[in-house]
Amino acid sequence: MKYFNLNRDDRGIVTLIFDTPDSAVNVLCFDALYELEQQIIEMKNDKSIKALFIESAKEHIFIAGADIKEIKAFKDSAETVEKLRHGQEIFNRLENLPFPTVAMIDGACLGGGLELSLACDYRVATNDAHTRIGLVEVSLGIIPGLGGTQRLPPLVGFTKSIELITASKRLKGDKALVLGLVDASVPSGYLGFKKEEFSQEILEGTLEEKVKKNRKGVKWYEKFGPVKMLIAKMARKEILKKTAGHYPAPLKAVDVLEETLSMSLEEGLKIELEAFEPLATSQISKNLIELFFTSERLKKETFSKGKVKNISNSAVVGVGTMGSGIAWALAAKDIPVRLKARKMSSIAQAIAKMMQNFEAIKRRGRLTSREIGLKMDAVTHTTGVEGLSSMDMAIEAVSEERAIKQKVFEELETFMPQDAIIATNTSSLAITDLVQECQHPERFVGMHFFNPVAKMPLVEVIAGEKTSEDTIATVVQLAKKLGKTPIKVGECAGFLVNRTLLPYLNEAAKMFEEGENIERIDEILTDFGMPMGPFTLADEVGIDIGEKVSYILHEAYGERMMPSPLLEQMSAKAWLGKKTGSGFYIHKGRKRSPNGELEILRSSSVKLKKNIILDRAILIMVNEAARCLEEDVVANAQYLDMAMVMGTGFPAFRGGLLRYADSEGLANIVARLGMLKEQFGERFTPAETLIEMAKNNQTFYGGV
Repeated sequence: MKYFNLNRDDRGIVTLIFDTPDSAVNVLCFDALYELEQQIIEMKNDKSIKALFIESAKEHIFIAGADIKEIKAFKDSAETVEKLRHGQEIFNRLENLPFPTVAMIDGACLGGGLELSLACDYRVATNDAHTRIGLVEVSLGIIPGLGGTQRLPPLVGFTKSIELITASKRLKGDKALVLGLVDASVPSGYLGFKKEEFSQEILEGTLEEKVKKNRKGVKWYEKFGPVKMLIAKMARKEILKKTAGHYPAPLKAVDVLEETLSMSLEEGLKIELEAFEPLATSQISKNLIELFFTSERLKKETFSKGKVKNISNSAVVGVGTMGSGIAWALAAKDIPVRLKARKMSSIAQAIAKMMQNFEAIKRRGRLTSREIGLKMDAVTHTTGVEGLSSMDMAIEAVSEERAIKQKVFEELETFMPQDAIIATNTSSLAITDLVQECQHPERFVGMHFFNPVAKMPLVEVIAGEKTSEDTIATVVQLAKKLGKTPIKVGECAGFLVNRTLLPYLNEAAKMFEEGENIERIDEILTDFGMPMGPFTLADEVGIDIGEKVSYILHEAYGERMMPSPLLEQMSAKAWLGKKTGSGFYIHKGRKRSPNGELEILRSSSVKLKKNIILDRAILIMVNEAARCLEEDVVANAQYLDMAMVMGTGFPAFRGGLLRYADSEGLANIVARLGMLKEQFGERFTPAETLIEMAKNNQTFYGGV
C-alpha cells in the first residue's frame, strides 16, 4: 500500500494512518481515494473489526484537502463527473461500514479532508492552534463535491451550513465542538487518551447516545418551506452584497443546500455533482486556483539567503493612520511595540485606533478583554528617544517627505543599537536616495504596508543598493509573522503597486476633466470587479497623498505619468476626500453624493463608450505592469498579479492583471492600446514587452 498504513489491536480496534509518501502534507488525490476504497472493501467483511480510527502521520496536518492540481486539470465535463461520482461512492462505502468509524483530526482538515471526516460516524479534533476545520472549496471557485453539502447540515443545521460553506470558514476545534461538527475537542497531547476513551465506549455500546446530545442538526423550522426560502434569500442577498455576483460558487452552494435539504443522501449527491461540474471546469475556478498556487509559493519564499534576526520588540515612528495600523499589527502578534511621536495627543489617538481594531475582533468572538489587555500592556510610548536603545527594529511611518524621513533616520541611527533594523513605510521614495547620508545603509529597508493595515494582506519589501541580505530575510520573516504576504519588489519610484495603480487613478481624473461622470466611471469599474471605483478610492486614500505620489512618479517616468491638474486644484480647495468630508464625493457618515462644485474644474462635456472607459483605466495598468516585468521590478507575472490582487483589490476572479491580459489576447491588447494612443495620447504607447510577446504569440502565464 502507498498512502495508508493499517494497524489493529487484539480488541478489533483498527487504525488507518494516512501518510502520503515524500510529502509533508496529506491531500486526497484520486490515487489515494482509490487505495482508500480498496482498504474499505477489505475491511467491510472482516467481522473481527469493532471500530475504525482514521489518523494522519503528518505533523499538524490531518488532510489539507483534495489535490488542487487535479481539480485545476478538470477540463472535460464527462471525466469530471465520473471522477467525482466515484469519489462520492467511496465516501458512501466508508459511511456504510458495519462498525463505528472515527476521524482523529489533528491539524488542517479542509475541503475533501473534512468531507472524508463527515463520512465517518464520529470526529475528534484537537483544540491546538494548528487545527483548522472547514469546507473551503468556495474560495477556489467550486463547491464541496464529495458530499460536503449533504453531510454538514444534519450535524450543524441548514443556516450554519450556509454560513460555513459560503464563507469558506476555518474553525478551531473548540468552535467546531460547540457547533456539533466534531464530537470532542482536546489538546493534541491528550488525543491518545481520547482515542482510548472512544474505543472503550464503542466496545461498551455507549458512545452513540452520548454524542447525539451535542449535535445541533437541522431544526424543524429550517425545513419549513417558507422559512427555508427566507434563509436562502437572505444568504443570497448577503453574498451579492459582498461579491456583486462575480463569484458563482457561493450562490450555487446556497442553491444546492436549499434544494437538497429534504432529499435523501443519494438524491442530494446527484444535485451536488451537477452543480460542481460546471464550476470546476470554469475559467473563474482556474483563475482562483492559479492564485492559490501563487499564494502557496509565496508562503515558502524568503527572497534572500540571509540570516534571520529575531525581532523581539519594535518601535513605530509616526503614529498616524499607517503608523497606528502597523503598531496594531505588531501588538496583535504579541510583539512589544513602542510608539514614538512628537505629541502625546497623537499617541493617544493611535492607542484609541488600536483599541478599535481589537474591539472589532472581540465582537467576532476571537479575543477576550483579558487577551486584549495583555497585548496592549506591551505597548509603550515616548515623545523623545527613551527606550530606543533597546529596540531590535524601528518602522518609520511619518509623512511622505524626503527631508522629514531623513531627519528621523538620523535620530534613529544616533540612539538605536548598531545592528537594529530600520524600515521605512514609504510608498514611493527610493530607499537608496533616502539613506545616502546614513552611517549603516545595510540595515535600512523598505517595508511598505497598505491601508488599512489591519485588512490589507500585502507588504512590499524593497532593498536599497546597500541593504544586506540579513535585513531582507528578517523583514520578510517579520511580515509573515504579522500574517502578511511579503513580496520583494525592485527599487523604483512607486515600487510595484503604486506605480501600476497611479496611472489608473490619473486616467480616471482625465476622463472626468473631459466631461465624463464620476459615478458612471466608478460604476463601470466596480462592474468590472474592482472593489471600489477610482474616485471612491482616491477619496479613501486622500487627494493630497495621491497628489504627492503622482508628482514623484511624473518626475521619475516623464510624460506618460503626467498628473492631472485636478488633484492640485482639489488640494488647494481642501477637497482632500473622506478625511475632510469632501473630495470627488461629499461624505456624510456612511453616505456619499457627488461633489457638485467639481463641475467648475471640467474642461468640456463628453460621454465615453463603456469599453473606452474600461480600456483607458485597465489597459494603462496592464501596460505599466508589463514595463515592471521588463525592468525586473518583480520576479514574475504570478507575483505581480498577486500583489495587484492583494494591494489594490484587482478582481481575483479574473486571476490578476496580467492573467486578464492573457485572457483578452496580447495581440488584441496591443491593438487596443494603439487605438487609445491615436485618440488620447502617447501615454498609451504599448510597452516593448507587450509588442514582442504579441508578435511571438506568447502569454504571461506560458499558456496556462
